[in-house]
Amino acid sequence: MIAAMVTACASILIAIMAYWLNHQGEIRRSQRKARIDRVSSQLKELYGPLLILTETNEKAWDEYCRRYILPFDVNAVEVPLPEPEETRWRTWVETVFAPTAQKMREIITARGDLIIGGEMPPVVLEFCAHAATYEALLANWDGADPSKSTLIRHPGNTFLSYVRKSYDSLKEEQAFLLKAAQ
Repeated sequence: MIAAMVTACASILIAIMAYWLNHQGEIRRSQRKARIDRVSSQLKELYGPLLILTETNEKAWDEYCRRYILPFDVNAVEVPLPEPEETRWRTWVETVFAPTAQKMREIITARGDLIIGGEMPPVVLEFCAHAATYEALLANWDGADPSKSTLIRHPGNTFLSYVRKSYDSLKEEQAFLLKAAQ
């Protein structure tokens, strides 16, 4: 009789342990799946589109500079552009630079919850402020200062570097998580 009770207790204890271990495994799998989903969303909805637009805009800017901007004196920025160059610059601003910046700003605004880390990086806020000033520039092109540039300058390579590094780190994490899940 005692042997039967010990066997029954041992069976119950083994069943409880099996249930607990299985439950812990399910929690870990669920957490891993949630992390994979989060990283995938960050890549698909924020950093992927942002990287494409940032890289595209950077290439367009580099080509514009290579073709049309001659080396100039730093103090010459406030000198009005000659008419043909101002027309060309306005075309590029209206059709390439401003629309791309606005798309990036919209993506950041709509999907800011997917930003890596607990705070919005200052470089992202700086870029969004720059993109916002395009609206004022385009609304008052003829009344703008002679340089016809945005009030807040683009953060430059700092923003591009941030987007690239964030995208790359998320891709690495995604690959690691997917490999670990198999």
